[in-house]
Amino acid sequence: MASLVSPNNVRARWAYSELLSLSHGDRYEGPGIPELKEKASQSVPFDDLTPFERKLLVEQLALVRTDHLLQALEGINWFQLETWTKQQLAEVYVAPYFVCDICTTFSWVTFKRWIEADPIKPLHQWHARFATYAVAPSEQGEPLTVGRYPDHPQFILLDGYHRAVRFWSMNEPTAKLAVYVPV
Repeated sequence: MASLVSPNNVRARWAYSELLSLSHGDRYEGPGIPELKEKASQSVPFDDLTPFERKLLVEQLALVRTDHLLQALEGINWFQLETWTKQQLAEVYVAPYFVCDICTTFSWVTFKRWIEADPIKPLHQWHARFATYAVAPSEQGEPLTVGRYPDHPQFILLDGYHRAVRFWSMNEPTAKLAVYVPV
């Protein structure tokens, strides 16, 4: 069995992966954050961060991300690192925030439906759907994070939309993607 990963470890990795993000990076601020952003810009591995830095990242994620998004992590005691195929990614649901890209009324939407549908509104140039234009598809970075809402027991993609889009665009049938999955 693969080793288990704590929810705070997953939260800290999520925050670390966003520090340099064009859409979210500026929201991370306060003592210790400039140093962490510098480490991220120098590609310092997450595993090299101190326990204090990881705790700071967990605290910052709670300030930067909406309560609704983080609710999908509530009640999860452990994650397991898995490798997913495109078919597994296709079946995961997208977070409610992204549903409005393709639907005028809310419904649960799979990643496959979301990525293959035409947007119903103009999207910002930094939107995850345009991720293949900015970075080479083979650059995967940190694992994706999935969670669950109490009223929706299926997996929801929470973090890693840009990485997921780049993975989806790869023309490699046997490609695998690292994902933190609730146990």
